Amino acid sequence: MNRLPSLLLLLVLGLCWQAPARASGDFECAPSWKLSHPTLSDCDNMAIIGPGNDSRVNLMLLLADRQQAPMLATGKPSLFFDLGTAQDLVAPRPKEEAEQSRFSEGEGSRCRSNEAGTASFAAAIGRNRGIPDKERMLMIEARKALQPDCAAEGKVAAALTDALKGVTSPAGKEFAAYLEGAAAFYVADFDLAAARFSALRSARDGWVRETALYMASRVEVNRAQLGYYDEYGSPREGMKIDPRVIAAADTGLRVYIKAYPGGQYFGSARGLLRRVYWLAGDMKRLEAEYVALMAVPPATRGMDDAALTQEIDAKLLATAKPEQLSDPLLLAALDLMRMRVERNADGSTCCGEPLSRQALEAQRATFAKMPALFGLLLAAHATYVEGRSAGVLALVPDASHQKNFSYLEYSRQMLRGMALEAKRDVNARGFWIDLLPGSLRAWQRPAVELAIALHDERAKALAGLFAPGSPIRTPAIREILLINVAGPELLRQQATGAGVPQHERDVALFVLLYKGATRGRHADFVRDVALVPRDAPRDIGYYDLVDGERAPTGVFTQTESLGDYGCPALRETQGRLAANPADPKAILCLGDFMRATGFDDSELDSQPPADELGGTPTLFPGKPYSRLDAYKGVIASPRTPAEDKAYALYRAIRCYAPSRNNSCGGEGVDVGQRKAWFQQIKRDYPQSRWAKDLQYYW
Repeated sequence: MNRLPSLLLLLVLGLCWQAPARASGDFECAPSWKLSHPTLSDCDNMAIIGPGNDSRVNLMLLLADRQQAPMLATGKPSLFFDLGTAQDLVAPRPKEEAEQSRFSEGEGSRCRSNEAGTASFAAAIGRNRGIPDKERMLMIEARKALQPDCAAEGKVAAALTDALKGVTSPAGKEFAAYLEGAAAFYVADFDLAAARFSALRSARDGWVRETALYMASRVEVNRAQLGYYDEYGSPREGMKIDPRVIAAADTGLRVYIKAYPGGQYFGSARGLLRRVYWLAGDMKRLEAEYVALMAVPPATRGMDDAALTQEIDAKLLATAKPEQLSDPLLLAALDLMRMRVERNADGSTCCGEPLSRQALEAQRATFAKMPALFGLLLAAHATYVEGRSAGVLALVPDASHQKNFSYLEYSRQMLRGMALEAKRDVNARGFWIDLLPGSLRAWQRPAVELAIALHDERAKALAGLFAPGSPIRTPAIREILLINVAGPELLRQQATGAGVPQHERDVALFVLLYKGATRGRHADFVRDVALVPRDAPRDIGYYDLVDGERAPTGVFTQTESLGDYGCPALRETQGRLAANPADPKAILCLGDFMRATGFDDSELDSQPPADELGGTPTLFPGKPYSRLDAYKGVIASPRTPAEDKAYALYRAIRCYAPSRNNSCGGEGVDVGQRKAWFQQIKRDYPQSRWAKDLQYYW
């Protein structure tokens, strides 16, 4: 996940276009396993360029289409991804290698350059043969001693000034003056820093001359920002920047860039110049800089796509209005953000209206040289905002037979496929199959597989997805279907198939045993539990069947965590239930097993939303398990022995301890029923250890 730089404006995440959320947050979420994502959730980034993606992801995908070496799929198939994953793929080099270019994200703390500046100073002074060794060592140590925190304004330390009095050589005095300027810069004594650096523009030493010119510009950039931001990195309300300072920073940076087109600070100076445009609110010149950067490869611009899109998002898209943008890629990114739709239960939109079709059509001239991109925007609007599948089919011709899809054309074709599904076209599945061979880039094929899986699940053709030659290769897609939809025969087939991956076999066996034990297939459980490997993990704890290393199938064979009622191993309990499903002791023992192993409210007893993968009704017979319902049945039966009934009452009441909320699943009961149960156990079974232990009914 992205950790926002301290000076980013995007601190408030929203779902509506007036304040569109862009950055990934620091909270946990899970993807929605479907193709249509009209709002930003941080977890639903896909290869499909659309409003549900982080704007930086959309830009990275569009920029990737321009690269000589496109992002190809590698490693484990992945469908959804967060921003950090996308950034790592397009920028594999260590971030510290781009320290100078990172100034473009915003000056932030002046001290960020202190360490690199120390090393550069030492190297430069070491190259100058006109400086006596004693002076050289004195100044290197003095530079190392600068450890500013840049937390507040101050004065140059007197100790530094005194130390530099020992420098008397002409060459040494240039470095001493630079050192005084650097010290003043870090303590925000910008007048002194500007004076020292300006005086060195004609210095004899080339490093001093170039660095002083660059630092004089940084002085003005920092002067402009002094006191401008609050502790959260946002501009203070009502703060204005002196236009004279902005002009001085602009002029200084341009002078450096012209004087040193291949200089060591060139990339940083260009980044700071963009920052000056941003501080001045000059969106036209800021956009022009980004257009120029996007047009060249990352190696040429000295800035990878991850850093570039991060900056564009923070500096331009955060505040720009559509009428201020003239570049198709940048305008497209903004338009997609404005298409994000958050609907209320009644179908109305919250937080204002999204981008209108009329407003989008008014931009047609801007996209004259990129008609395919404009076509994507029109199709996205029809899909996410208008909900008109027929409109998409007219906007996006069938181009499914391609050898290698760009992200743009892939996204267009995916929207066409979604439209075919919406109108239940008989050719929809064939269209998806046609897309597979050309979906070679990162994240493309898994999304097509999801489309096929969704289609076949709803067509009740689940078995074919697990047959030899199935187009579904992505493990997560297969396992979600096994967990939520598969019946016992398919689960057993995948749990025992020789050619089935081990992880999938474990997941299938776990689901088969859990649902067999809790949904009345007790005899099957007794037989199937023999499939559990001896080395299977047993710690249920927090488990994630899809993303975990191994499914903890050993929990079904363990003999330690069986509850408080003297119950035997689960296999024996299941055998008793197979012989007599109404056996009260066995019913209670199954409940104790479920409680002791942490299975209450298991996700295996619920379905995903109907529009997501796995959202159709399960093919596994029986009802989802509920401990509370099991206790109700034991309590209500006139044949239940006294000890079993007392324990059932005790456990039923404790389903509400201590929060007064039902933690045992099933349909709850009101406090009046819990009081009646409490009175019953105290009246009818006063000598029971369970009655004695119970003090409240919550």
